[in-house]
Amino acid sequence: MKPYDLVDQEDEWGCGAACIASLLAIPYSKAKQLVEKVKGQSVNAGLPGLELHHIAIALQKKCVKVIADWDPTEIPDGTIVCISGKPPYDGDHYILKTPYGWMDPWYNLDENKMEARYRETYPRGTSFLVALVPVSS
Repeated sequence: MKPYDLVDQEDEWGCGAACIASLLAIPYSKAKQLVEKVKGQSVNAGLPGLELHHIAIALQKKCVKVIADWDPTEIPDGTIVCISGKPPYDGDHYILKTPYGWMDPWYNLDENKMEARYRETYPRGTSFLVALVPVSS
C-alpha cells in the first residue's frame, strides 16, 4: 500500500478507521485495531463510530500529529474531515483529503456495498463539520 490509496471501510461505522488506513498506508484491519484500542471497544459498539479524539490519539501513536480545526483557511492533503448532512450522511462521515481528491471510504453510502472512491467535492447534501489537520512536529 501507498499513502492515500483507496481503502474500503469494512464496518458500518468504520469510515474513520479507513481514513487512517489510507493516510498511514496500512491495511484496514490494522487501522481498526489501532482505533479500537484507543476507543476501548469496537468501532460499532457503544456510541457507534469514532469521535475526533479517537482518531487523533490513534494517529499520534503512529507519530502523526493533528489539530482539530472548525474553520480552516486551507485543507492540506492528509486532513481527515468530518462531514454531515441529509440522509444517508446524517450520522456524520469521515473522508480524507488526498492529492487525488477526497478519499471516501464508503462512496455509495446509500447502497449496501462499501466501496471507496475519490471525489472532487463533498458528497451531495453534506457540509463540513470539522477537520483533523496534520501539523509538523
